[in-house]
Amino acid sequence: MKKTVLRIVKAVLFCSILVTIIAGASVLFERKESREKLTPFYERAEQTDVLLLGDSHMLSAVYPLELWRDYGITAYNLASYNNTLPVSYWLLRCALDVCTPKAVVVDINYINCFNRLSGSSGDVHTAFDGLPMSRTKLAALDDLMSDPEEMDDYGNRYVDLKKEYIFPLALYHSRWSELSEEDIHPSYSRYLGAQMQIHVAEPAEYAIVADAAGEQGYGFVYLRRIVEECRSRGIGVLLTNVPYPPAGEDDQAYSNAVYYVAQELGVEYIDFVYMDQIVDYATDCYDPNSHLNPSGARKVTDYLGQILSGWYDVPDHRGEAGYARWDSDYDAYVNDKMQLLREQTSIDSFLMMLHDPDFSVCLSVPEGSGLYEDERLMRLVQNIGRRHLFEEDTYDAVFADGLMPLERLTEAAATGEAYLAVIDRGSGEIRETLGSEAELEASFGGVQRSGGWFAVSDGKGLQREFGSREGHTAHIAVIDERTDEIVMVREYSL
Repeated sequence: MKKTVLRIVKAVLFCSILVTIIAGASVLFERKESREKLTPFYERAEQTDVLLLGDSHMLSAVYPLELWRDYGITAYNLASYNNTLPVSYWLLRCALDVCTPKAVVVDINYINCFNRLSGSSGDVHTAFDGLPMSRTKLAALDDLMSDPEEMDDYGNRYVDLKKEYIFPLALYHSRWSELSEEDIHPSYSRYLGAQMQIHVAEPAEYAIVADAAGEQGYGFVYLRRIVEECRSRGIGVLLTNVPYPPAGEDDQAYSNAVYYVAQELGVEYIDFVYMDQIVDYATDCYDPNSHLNPSGARKVTDYLGQILSGWYDVPDHRGEAGYARWDSDYDAYVNDKMQLLREQTSIDSFLMMLHDPDFSVCLSVPEGSGLYEDERLMRLVQNIGRRHLFEEDTYDAVFADGLMPLERLTEAAATGEAYLAVIDRGSGEIRETLGSEAELEASFGGVQRSGGWFAVSDGKGLQREFGSREGHTAHIAVIDERTDEIVMVREYSL
């Protein structure tokens, strides 16, 4: 009897060790994109009040930590490349196993999908590999990979691929030769699921289409399921179509159809494509007809923050006990933005990223600068000073200063005079002056120009002076709004 018990104990111990080794090997060998994205969600799931769902449009359009900074909203962006609405539905179901949000925001791009999954099996892995194994995850894979006719872009049937989503080691075991330090110490998402796409693209031309298509495909079916799931749990739902210059009439016809679905289901729907006062495509596009860059994303995020805190009564947790981690997350996030800003080599991307509440900006433009002749760069400079205000009764977003808040810059361009400005995030004010000899005060210190010299005084009482090269276009000094310290200075020439 004792020998039998001993054999059973040994067998159980062996199996436990074997499962642990296999699980550890699976985590080590798998691609890390999914785990890097989802691990921070599970670490703070119980405190998450808003879930963001969708494909790459949502991924690059809403920054959870900006929602925290301005509204105290705790959110996580679960969107990912090529996520269909069926995938978003099951990601929601898996997330609801561990959190109870106040609201769910669903972007409806890809609404006209006629397959449950996109053709990119790699993107499907990114959506699901980082989810812990559960009954909900197994149900998701059973549902999404049930059609024997659905294949990925390489001609593989998803019903045949399902096992590698359940046991990722079956796919990744051959990666042993590719392992790196990143596999051992992954870099988890510092943006709480979102992604910054840094570039300034010339937007594609488009025309607004009023026609609405009929409901077709799986997108509408699973959109209804998302709403029903949330309603059954008392969770608010907001549908969005984040802003972009739409490439074709069909896309708009399907997104227009969502308006009628939202009316029928009694949920709010914001189609940003019709709201050209939110973003400026001339400064806010990462690519010609699809995604937003950080300037556009901050405008959309700010708008949604007002909607979520107003219409959905999502609480402000800033200063509450137990939420200090969100402050430290934001601090690390700002440091990362600062590093990204330092890495920019093109003037257009650098200027675009200065549309950011964490950076005060000093701008010195010499007499006759080539900047005045470049309409695109002039618009990007004006974009630095744009502010987002909202009508209390309608929540319509407007630019407080119009598209050209730096009024004297326009004057300087007309006359060719030297120009000096401070976009002061600490005080919320913009100060401008003209002339080769000029000086301006700021909440962090001040700035002055004398002949070919440009000097900035920071909040520590330190002054830094910079000489100008002949023919330079502009001097730009960036101040960290948290510390009032000068963090970088750039000189550009055209």
